[in-house]
Amino acid sequence: MQMDKLWLKIMERAQETKNVIQCCTNDILKSSLGNLQDNFEVCQKKLESYLENKRNIFPRFYFCSNDGLLKILSVGSDPHAVQDDFEQLFDAIQRVAFDESDRKLIVEIMQIMGAQEERITLVDGVKAEGNIEDWLCKLESEMQRSVRQICSRGAQDCFSMPLREFVDAYPSQVALLGIQMLWTSKVQDCLEKSQKEKISELEKKKKDINHIMNELT
Repeated sequence: MQMDKLWLKIMERAQETKNVIQCCTNDILKSSLGNLQDNFEVCQKKLESYLENKRNIFPRFYFCSNDGLLKILSVGSDPHAVQDDFEQLFDAIQRVAFDESDRKLIVEIMQIMGAQEERITLVDGVKAEGNIEDWLCKLESEMQRSVRQICSRGAQDCFSMPLREFVDAYPSQVALLGIQMLWTSKVQDCLEKSQKEKISELEKKKKDINHIMNELT
């Protein structure tokens, strides 16, 4: 309150004094600058401490500048307002999808590539309520759990499904992982053969790998 009155007096003096040099060299301004600087440094330290506390809870906030983080925290009570900021926090999440009946329940994560988008349905939805750093931690854990479960299914289906169906049925990262597992399995089969069989088996596996590459192309 006292600071507000001081600033009011300074602004009134500035309005009365039209000369900028005389205005900036008045006694009130010179005597108050030191206190203003000290108060500014105190405020800055408290702000840094506040942001550091938020970053300790959700370390992905370290990817954000102070200004960016303040903006995210200021709209944290409205999860829909954070949509444009997910890309700063996660490598492959650009937006999220909310449940139609519960507008605070996140049910899908999305990556958008031009006109295309890739969606992953979460095993359990994440309620975007409370402190933003808390529900973002829950979203991170659920993202990892959901992708892990998809990878587990993909590790089995890559050997039982036709290649094209498998690639179309899974997210691109999991499809790539399945193709690498196929390649590893075929090479391992070849290496486990006896010396006599190894040459012929090598040619056979080479044709299989070329077929996979042609199919992908």
